[in-house]
Amino acid sequence: MRRPEIEIDVAEARRVLAHYPVGAPTGTARSGGGTANANLVVETERGTYFLRRRNPKYARREYVVFDHALMEHLAQHHVPTPLAIPSREGRRWVELQGHVYELYPYLPGEQHVRGNCEQIADAARQLARFHRAGLEASLPAGKQWPRYDSPQKIREGLAALRQDEHARPFADDLDFAAAQTAALEQGLPDEAYWALPQYIIHGDYHPANIKFLGNRVSGIFDLDWASRQPRLRDLADGIIFFAGRRDRDIDGANIYSLTQTFHLTDALARRFLDPYLQTETLTPEEQRALPHFLRARWLYCRVSGMAKVPPEQRADYFFAGLRPPLEWIAVYEHRLQQAL
Repeated sequence: MRRPEIEIDVAEARRVLAHYPVGAPTGTARSGGGTANANLVVETERGTYFLRRRNPKYARREYVVFDHALMEHLAQHHVPTPLAIPSREGRRWVELQGHVYELYPYLPGEQHVRGNCEQIADAARQLARFHRAGLEASLPAGKQWPRYDSPQKIREGLAALRQDEHARPFADDLDFAAAQTAALEQGLPDEAYWALPQYIIHGDYHPANIKFLGNRVSGIFDLDWASRQPRLRDLADGIIFFAGRRDRDIDGANIYSLTQTFHLTDALARRFLDPYLQTETLTPEEQRALPHFLRARWLYCRVSGMAKVPPEQRADYFFAGLRPPLEWIAVYEHRLQQAL
């Protein structure tokens, strides 16, 4: 579901492209997808480009500077993240009429083929490269963000549902979600979260932000959520969004599709985890914390997604298929604790 404000029209694109040495648009354009930023694939006299208007939430100057410094660093380490084209003013972004725009070369590639084990493995390997490269980065300050998928934010979402008359048929599921949140708070308090190894993470590592050529990753996009956090957050994304079995492909422009329920088994989870661990090693503390990151990510996906659906649909959206992944995580956590 794309909201009307998440669109760039041709007139707007023409005004922005005038700041770049890429020629005039030819009139051929199509949506670039996404549920937060406005994205447009546009043809000009000199080629095909990806035009992006940053969501105001991610458009503060210090955030933009951080993101572009990170992209330049990753490019030097051959991580396949794009580099924005410098404008005529010499920066890799343009500020125009209160908005921040970026223009990228349009990179070829295809969407992840659901269940393709070779693609899943390469997505994991490229994430490991991303994390290793970030350890060597000297980046400007400006993105010292708070804990991701905060239990407090999840509790606030659950509290709103308790006041929603549409949630009354889901009372048992709401209690179950509250118990899962309590387990998260007890098992991974803030001090334990921040004591875990800190990396520059992608922060939104799912198939809608990754392109493939054949079975290899050709592009890693959308670094809006990149900041210094425990790397387990990215691993949780990889396990949930790449290894999890779904009924439909993920459409990054549709919040219902992006946060659809999924099925996991130990074997499926290892499709992503094992290739990452070919070059990286998790500490014992990270191994114990991984189920909490999976739990937090899944609950927060639904809590944050509620803001993108009509109020009368939020209860149905939140509870649809919520329990099965959480039930598997609880069993996985128990087995992991026994193994450790």
